[in-house]
Amino acid sequence: MAATHDRPGDEPKPPRIRKSERRKQLLRVGVEVFATVGYAPTTMEAIAERAEVTQALLTRYFDSKEAILLAILADIRTVSLDRWESELAALGDPLARLHAVADLFLAMAAEFELAFQLMLRLLVDRADDPPMGALRAFFLDMETLLSGIIAEGQQSGVFRRSLDPRVGAWQLIQTAVGYKITQPLVAPVYQEPDYLSRAVDCLLDCLIKTDV
Repeated sequence: MAATHDRPGDEPKPPRIRKSERRKQLLRVGVEVFATVGYAPTTMEAIAERAEVTQALLTRYFDSKEAILLAILADIRTVSLDRWESELAALGDPLARLHAVADLFLAMAAEFELAFQLMLRLLVDRADDPPMGALRAFFLDMETLLSGIIAEGQQSGVFRRSLDPRVGAWQLIQTAVGYKITQPLVAPVYQEPDYLSRAVDCLLDCLIKTDV
């Protein structure tokens, strides 16, 4: 039998990636590049190169780096706020709901570490609108969620009525963001197994009703 010779045309082509999977891949790469390099210095060419695709293919999905960033921030909102609202619906006690938000926030920050790093970098770098506008909208949605829980607790007599719910909401947000920013310092107290639960208790104590 005559020997057969492999020809380039005979080699099986790698399976094509579905559009939904390709989009997810490009967003994952976008998160990596934006979080490590920064939004301003990043180019579409750099994202395409890291994703190992042509720039033409990248622009079929996103026409600019701004579009990529806005899609990333939209996805972050979906996997965080929407999920939190769903899980909190089963909890009636406002204090328990705030504890749950703190736990969910930290779990999200750990699960999507690069995405959270990107959000913090945007804040530090003061990226121009509309990316900053999208990030602002995310945190304002958090304010709405948290201040709503605090207001419910005030109505039921759990939290102090003299407190502005919006101020309480932003104190919670700032503490959570501050914790993530200072985590690389590896403070000894951070290493204690019950630190996070104690920190949340300390933070929420200011909300507990002390007036009549």
